[in-house]
Amino acid sequence: MSGAVPALGISLGLTLVIELGLALSLRRKGRTLLLVFLANLLTNPPVALTAILWRMYGLPYRAAAVAALELLAVGAEGLVYHTCRAELRRPYLFSLAANALSFGLGLLLRQIL
Repeated sequence: MSGAVPALGISLGLTLVIELGLALSLRRKGRTLLLVFLANLLTNPPVALTAILWRMYGLPYRAAAVAALELLAVGAEGLVYHTCRAELRRPYLFSLAANALSFGLGLLLRQIL
């Protein structure tokens, strides 16, 4: 379990860099960047911790559990962007794209490192 704490920090750090980077590349600023930061602060730790514990305890259907967790994060973040009126035309699509990008790059980094 002691390895979970650094893994959580790395997961959150990479997610923030990637998703804030995507928002910046779309020329979003100010309040929207703050919302991206806060939404990820809300969703990433519970999703990452649940995935780590799922793997650690060898529970079945890990891929399905991770997919469900990611979809919940997409929905929660999209709801934050929508409710707080972030400067995003399609807040749920942005959330889906940002999460897919950070998840995909995370998988790629895991294979490389």
